[in-house]
Amino acid sequence: MLKGFYVMHSSAEGLGSAIGSDQAERAMHPGRVVILAPTAWGLRNMVLSGALERLRDTLGSVTVLASSQANNALAEEWRADDTQSEPLVRSSRTPVGLIPYTVSALLHASFGQRHDIASYRIFGRWRRRDASRWQQLRYDGLRGLATVTGRQPFYGWQVRYLERACLRTPAAAEVVEQLQRLRPTLLVSTSCVVSDEVPYILAARRLGIPTLGCILSFDNLTSKSVLPTFDSYAVWAQRMGDEVLRYYPDRDARRIHVTGSPQFDFHRSTEYRWTRDRTLRELGLGPGDRYILYAANCAAYTPTEPALIATFADACDRTPSLRDHKIIVRPHPADDPGRWAGVAALHAQIRLAPPRDVGTPFATAEAQARLVSSILHADVCLNMASTMTLDAAILDTPVVCVGFALEAGSEEDWLAGACYRTEHFEPVAASGGVRLARGMEDLVQYTASYVDDRSRDRAGRAKLVEDICGVADGRAGERVANLIVQLATEGDREGPSAGRRS
Repeated sequence: MLKGFYVMHSSAEGLGSAIGSDQAERAMHPGRVVILAPTAWGLRNMVLSGALERLRDTLGSVTVLASSQANNALAEEWRADDTQSEPLVRSSRTPVGLIPYTVSALLHASFGQRHDIASYRIFGRWRRRDASRWQQLRYDGLRGLATVTGRQPFYGWQVRYLERACLRTPAAAEVVEQLQRLRPTLLVSTSCVVSDEVPYILAARRLGIPTLGCILSFDNLTSKSVLPTFDSYAVWAQRMGDEVLRYYPDRDARRIHVTGSPQFDFHRSTEYRWTRDRTLRELGLGPGDRYILYAANCAAYTPTEPALIATFADACDRTPSLRDHKIIVRPHPADDPGRWAGVAALHAQIRLAPPRDVGTPFATAEAQARLVSSILHADVCLNMASTMTLDAAILDTPVVCVGFALEAGSEEDWLAGACYRTEHFEPVAASGGVRLARGMEDLVQYTASYVDDRSRDRAGRAKLVEDICGVADGRAGERVANLIVQLATEGDREGPSAGRRS
């Protein structure tokens, strides 16, 4: 994860000559776009939503700079021969040198203090649960110092120092050379919290290349420290646009565009909706089976989660309306699914449904259809502060959020409840579109009530989608593509009519 800017000490030759490049020359060749795709999620949003195809048909030149990880995750869905593609220059994921390392950590703390961000306090406490005496002293020192460095002029100095340090790295020199050769009229970010994008965004600013930041996730603005500066933003909803201005008040509100997120386009497409019969077969269930979907978290945050679901399965077995339901556990894509094997072996009603088959890519059309369909046909979706809450709400599948761990009063139990006080999840929990279970009795009761009446809280789910996800009509990829075309060919004057901020 990006904390401030990850930097290395070095020097990059040729940057000075690149600054102030001839914009008039670029204007003679409009519509040259470079898209940064360091992650599978960003590349997926551009490719599977149809945005890239639309850009390819409209613009004269589209170059995708993708990492090998993103390429491999899309596999057969990513046809690099149809669109110009080049490798993304990789940058260091950890700062090198005492000064940049310290400033990067300090900026992270300063950002949290400056805006009083609950996410930093909550996850900071969890990560420090086993901290050594020295680590705790270091954290306390940074937090104390951040009460001062979170203010100007110290705050601005940290940002500028890390930007300059980033532009002196060997990676930045390669980035400048690449951008000078490609000469784009617009640089598009798809995953701005990833360190690989930072040299490109900073170099583009120095070279006078306009930039568009497509905010990838609803927690990016509040949990990833200071983000790079963009000329324009594509955000999910009005709420996210307001967050941009809250944390970066110097941004121009006219350059913030509400487009929705292409990741939710799949939910509206029949292409990604399997029939119920096929979904049951893919999940290893029999015809007529009914199931509850549990979207698991990562062991780093929920180490005893399998035991919790085993206890829940036992409770369901004692509840008449839930007794015949199967519990489909969908392990987190970034987690080791092996930690669930023992639970599934001991409980006949628990079945594992990994997000992808072993050894296969995790961002393909097949994987997206598996995601959408398993939610669509579930009676209820259970999860612990997961984005799956939004996926389910869009599909009008009832959601119960788990806000506890088995060992009452433990740090894990505290974290499970505190997650719903973070800036990105608090409005979800308060929306009236989900039920928050604070104990096993709640979890069973809320699940049973949704099984009895799937329409419960339907209005709240619709409100949740509108507030957090924005317009989820299956056309976000189209709106993002239209915005890119306009910014690349005409500049950001009016913006697309659909979804424009008022």
